[in-house]
Amino acid sequence: MKIGVFVHSKTGNTARLALAVTHGLREKGHDVAVELLRPVGKVNPGSLHVEFRNLPDAAAYETVLIGGPIWAFSASPVVTSAIKQVPGLKDKKALYFLTSFLPSPLSGCKRAHALVSRLLKDAGSAELEGCSLSWGLWCSKKRLNAAVAKICATVLGGAA
Repeated sequence: MKIGVFVHSKTGNTARLALAVTHGLREKGHDVAVELLRPVGKVNPGSLHVEFRNLPDAAAYETVLIGGPIWAFSASPVVTSAIKQVPGLKDKKALYFLTSFLPSPLSGCKRAHALVSRLLKDAGSAELEGCSLSWGLWCSKKRLNAAVAKICATVLGGAA
């Protein structure tokens, strides 16, 4: 399967998860490309519209994974703007993953999940169940590996 991983990472934690997922999917024999979402200029948590230096085309992939951080109790504006602007998401299988410093109950995770889920539906994608991971003091290699396994299993229809 040809899979695109579109990721925004400011501190490197979301990129770390994206690369671990990419590695896991490649180990299963899938063709996976990672494309960093690079905004033009500075983006703040309250930004409503983001312009990009690059914007990947989802049409090139069978499945798309979109990852980004939770900022100020919501999904990063880079991720939300990308979902609105990426061409080719209609009828595409899409899964999102979000990362945060705070544990899920304190990070705005539910709000971020709801927002990203709604945007993927609005884009006409066939949304797969999303995933989140908090990095803070609570993230162990075991939790990272569990998140990777969950994402891979969801993308592959339980075949991870």
